[in-house]
Amino acid sequence: MKRLLARALMACAVLMISLDLAQAQDPQYSQFFSNPVMLNPAFTGTGNGRRVVMNYRAQWVNIPGFYNQFAVSYDEPFRFLGNTMGLGISVAADRAGEGQLTKINPTLNYAYHIELARDHYLQFGLGVGFIQASIDPTLLRFPDQIDGRQGFIFPTNEPVGTWNLNRINPDVNFGATYLNEYAWVGASVHHITQPTEVFTSVAGQDVDATRLPRKYTITAGLNIPVYDFGSRREMTISPAVLYKMQGQFRQIDLGIYANIEPMVFGLWYRHQDAMIALIGVTQGPFSFGYSFDYTISTLTQRISGGSHELSLVFEFEKVYRGRQIKHRDLPCPKF
Repeated sequence: MKRLLARALMACAVLMISLDLAQAQDPQYSQFFSNPVMLNPAFTGTGNGRRVVMNYRAQWVNIPGFYNQFAVSYDEPFRFLGNTMGLGISVAADRAGEGQLTKINPTLNYAYHIELARDHYLQFGLGVGFIQASIDPTLLRFPDQIDGRQGFIFPTNEPVGTWNLNRINPDVNFGATYLNEYAWVGASVHHITQPTEVFTSVAGQDVDATRLPRKYTITAGLNIPVYDFGSRREMTISPAVLYKMQGQFRQIDLGIYANIEPMVFGLWYRHQDAMIALIGVTQGPFSFGYSFDYTISTLTQRISGGSHELSLVFEFEKVYRGRQIKHRDLPCPKF
């Protein structure tokens, strides 16, 4: 009985913090290079042509109401007035908690590609969209519903009917990146407008505390040829790093990919959070990847159950006036 009451109180505490005071962070993907447009809008149009990417992540699957994250994007390079550009659209969505907190973030992405020298490119990207956040009040639980013996059995007196249960706020992202045949480095800032994320207001509430903080991201990596098997098959090694900062949150990911066509293997370390193993395969225009996050934080693998992630990429070469569009595609693996 004490355990039931403790779980009920904990659920209420988490709920009230998330609704009123918490500064949220973005969902994250371990296979962030499999959807480069969401990582940095400057990567828009860096594929060989038309590119469709789909991602799914189930995070900490042993926890009730665990995070479900979905993403899909389309982008392609194109020529206009002699210049190479990228254009695309992405939609990210996530659902969390037993109150089914849902967010949808559609974004139009544009990038301008500048050729600095042969095979050296500087790119600038802009993403413009909105974030829609909603919650199902019938699934929420409050302290006044708790019975010491039977748990949540009473109706709540909370004025849920006065809440704004469906919020829509503008969202703007910007990024820049440098690419050549063997290396890339990029930086981006997401949520420049810092959209508000609160469904109800309370007296004395700090408005700034209800805003989604800007996210700053830096990523870099190398693509190192190791062995050529002939017949257009080769082996490459790609060490990479990702650093993110959002509000009080800091994160660094260090990893390496081994690309032995048509297979890709990856191993990543996320600081004080997880070890990540990845396997992928590319066949013609299709690429598929699976990764698993093994929790090494104080949450522990036993409690979290780890995280599973899938990605599917469709990429088709595009030609312009009978020849391939002149641009530098992203040299890192698709995962």
